[in-house]
Amino acid sequence: MEFQTTTIERLCSLFAQGPDPIFLLGAGASVRSGIPLADAMVEKIVKWRYRIDKWGIGSGNVSFLEGPHIPRSDWLPWLKGQEWYKTDLNSVDNYPYVVENMLRPQETRKEFFLEITSPQVPPSLGYERMAELMARKRVRTILTTNFDTILPDFCKINRRPHYVNVIQTEDDYTKCSTSPQHPQIIYLHGSVEHYTDKNTSTEINEELDTSLVSMLLPLLKDHPLIVIGYRGAEPSVMKHLLIDYANTLGSYRHGIYWCFRNYKAEGPNNLTSHVRELTNKIGRNFHIVPIDGFDEVMNQLWEQVHHLPDSVQIQTTVDIEKSTVNSYDLQPIKESNIDDFEWPILKSRFLQYCKKLAIPVPPSVNDTWIIDELCNQHLVLRVEDEIEVEKVCPTRGGYLLFAIKPQNYIQSSQVIVRVKGNPKWIERVFGNPENDDGIQDDQIEQIIEGNLWNQLDAIYDILTLVNQPFLLKGEVSTTVQPYPPTALREMIVNALVHRDYAHPEPTIIEITQTDISVLNPGGLVPDVVKKVKSTPDEDLEIAFENKIKSGARGITDCRNRVVADLFYGLEMMEKKGSGLSDIWRSAKENKNEVSFGPTNDNTTFEITIHRRPEDVDEVTKTAYHRNFIRYASNLLEVVKLPDVIWHAGTKVKGSRELFAKIKKEWVPPFVLHAGRLFTFHNLAISDNPFYSQINTNDIEKTSVEEFIKDYGEPRLVWLLKECFYRHLEACHLCIDKKRMRAYFPRTDGGSRLIEYQARVRRATRRVVTRKKNRWEHQSFWFRFERFMDTWTLVLLPSYVFTNDGQWNLLKRDLVNKLSTARQSRDYNNTIHNDLVFWAWVLSGGQQSTFSLNLGPIVDQKDTISLDKTHKENDPQILIKANLSTTTVQDVEAEDPLLEPKRLAQLESEFSQAVSPLNEVEDVNSD
Repeated sequence: MEFQTTTIERLCSLFAQGPDPIFLLGAGASVRSGIPLADAMVEKIVKWRYRIDKWGIGSGNVSFLEGPHIPRSDWLPWLKGQEWYKTDLNSVDNYPYVVENMLRPQETRKEFFLEITSPQVPPSLGYERMAELMARKRVRTILTTNFDTILPDFCKINRRPHYVNVIQTEDDYTKCSTSPQHPQIIYLHGSVEHYTDKNTSTEINEELDTSLVSMLLPLLKDHPLIVIGYRGAEPSVMKHLLIDYANTLGSYRHGIYWCFRNYKAEGPNNLTSHVRELTNKIGRNFHIVPIDGFDEVMNQLWEQVHHLPDSVQIQTTVDIEKSTVNSYDLQPIKESNIDDFEWPILKSRFLQYCKKLAIPVPPSVNDTWIIDELCNQHLVLRVEDEIEVEKVCPTRGGYLLFAIKPQNYIQSSQVIVRVKGNPKWIERVFGNPENDDGIQDDQIEQIIEGNLWNQLDAIYDILTLVNQPFLLKGEVSTTVQPYPPTALREMIVNALVHRDYAHPEPTIIEITQTDISVLNPGGLVPDVVKKVKSTPDEDLEIAFENKIKSGARGITDCRNRVVADLFYGLEMMEKKGSGLSDIWRSAKENKNEVSFGPTNDNTTFEITIHRRPEDVDEVTKTAYHRNFIRYASNLLEVVKLPDVIWHAGTKVKGSRELFAKIKKEWVPPFVLHAGRLFTFHNLAISDNPFYSQINTNDIEKTSVEEFIKDYGEPRLVWLLKECFYRHLEACHLCIDKKRMRAYFPRTDGGSRLIEYQARVRRATRRVVTRKKNRWEHQSFWFRFERFMDTWTLVLLPSYVFTNDGQWNLLKRDLVNKLSTARQSRDYNNTIHNDLVFWAWVLSGGQQSTFSLNLGPIVDQKDTISLDKTHKENDPQILIKANLSTTTVQDVEAEDPLLEPKRLAQLESEFSQAVSPLNEVEDVNSD
């Protein structure tokens, strides 16, 4: 025999150069995952049949694999006494004869193998490493002589890789590819479930299906083959495929690498006759690789390979019409493009995902790397349109996760939160709606949109209002919550990740005084139904709930694999099928009742959790609320600043001189300092209004951090303020630059009302009010401030008093006292409402992030808008639209200004002191 002995390091090198290797796995790969080897399988079959034939135990029941102990001295002589048993062969070689004669009829054989290949043992480390290499596109094709589904099941549970083509029957052959877009597992010996498995002596000696062989030959010709855990005894694979076609395939010029366990002890003489024939056929293209086992070699491969960049796809462009992938969230949205993504949020979250899953990130992250990696994770795809032009477009999964508004193309991707109950309870929990008509509603409803991360935050924020802690009295009083927070969050995550987005109906969350229910489109996927129902007539809802509550885990499959993978990578969910088990367990510990399951028609999944009973028992007073509140931070995070600040020398001495010389309606926000003009707008563009007033030979650009280092942080804050002033103008707000605050002016008709989206309902707020001889404006202070590496926009709700409802600010000291009194009455929930309102105003109602309006402003009567022709060229300052929140205990203030009588007295004093001739300050002078 002429062959080479090589090392695992040589196997590792196959991943760094040339075509990616194909794996051929045998029974040895699955033994540590609970699947018996051939000799152990023979023993289990014989013992099972012996119990039936000799003792009559377990007849017709293949699940009765274990039973009373049978000594080997009993069953072995009985086995050898069978006329079909080959006494000249060992137990392993008798395996096909045992299957053929003892597992009859074929239905019994199917049930036996399904039972024995479904052990309650977690997949071994080797399969974990294999799945990760598949997800990283280092491994694309796996051939196997096994019947177990350990590897595809593990991929389903962990959603990595997102999609696997499992090829078991002739009907699956069309899915096979020499350059697969998704990893493929090809079962050479068919499928037990489909009665096509090859186990008997006749079956393993006959030739493989010609269609299967023609499908395999191009793969074997163009890729190295790594064999692990396979003896090489079956003629069907060894003789009629590898040996007979060796010449046709150029003697496997990329090499066959046969991994041999215990090679040092056993040596090459232990190779089967078919393996020896193959080595003689292909010579030095056959390599023996000594290994300790499947788990060990796969772990070593992973250690050496996982840090390499993901394999570049051979087929980089997908023909949309010919794509065979059926998973909804893997399909491209060809009408869209990656400009629809919220890129700052995407980059931040995606880099976290890469860190979690050990995906190598280059020192300098650029758009090319990100797009390539997004392709690898199926968040975007390269596709060809009708005229065969390649473009990058989002998959549905990527669009749901990162689009600014996924509802543009996936209209069903919204959640309706519906609150029903006593109007007083609704007002107590969710606050005063701020409407002027005084009508109290017994039902309110909010539509939650935006991408899935925004939906998760918005929904959870609403549920925390319902889930305020209370003090449970007893021998030792304890603080508890009506619902376990982990259960509520798991309910939301499950709904967002597992819903059927192809269904036109939205997810509905119903909240009452006694329970919270989630109704989610899409029932259980078919594979889960199979695991749950023992008979076709069994009630699906009852069977599923009983299965989960019995402690069963891993009953899972995923409808949206891309979405689930990102949620897992960002540690929003587990992947072991434990979500509902965790909900039920945490609910039980918190004394909550919970029910869940699909409807009988399996079109909707429902879950309901009932509130702890103590909180609603107001008669016995066994529990009472401690005053906890949902506290909102007054910081809006600046998630993106422009990449550079442009600057150039100028002879202009001040801003008034600059405006006088430019004489244009629109001038970009800028700062003048030390003879230089600084702006975020590109000074090298000739249509920039500054172009005529700068030294065009002295144009430079610098990063934000370099600017801070050279000129100081206050000057960056100055430039940010100038940009924010422009945005405030576009929001119809008056600006008091000296005091850094903004407010709405009166309307031509007097007071101003603003309709907006409050936390859980539409509301109307009176932002300007006529008070006898003055005007009262709701306002906010603002400033930009950096915390560590994060820039924020700080908001503080306040009041402004004017003489004319617009610019003329009242100056008397009493104004400050009254403003302080007003603010002192605004605690906790009111302040939260104020912050939500001003965030809504500044964001224009956006639910995720918003860009500061920096372009030209067109004033048409009462409508102020941006000139869209300039907006695309504007630099982008992106700010988060949502307030971060937390739950804290309320503390009542003891300020005497909170006294209603004191406030009324101040109002009276103020009215007497104010006259039409009050001193005013003209803000326009700024």
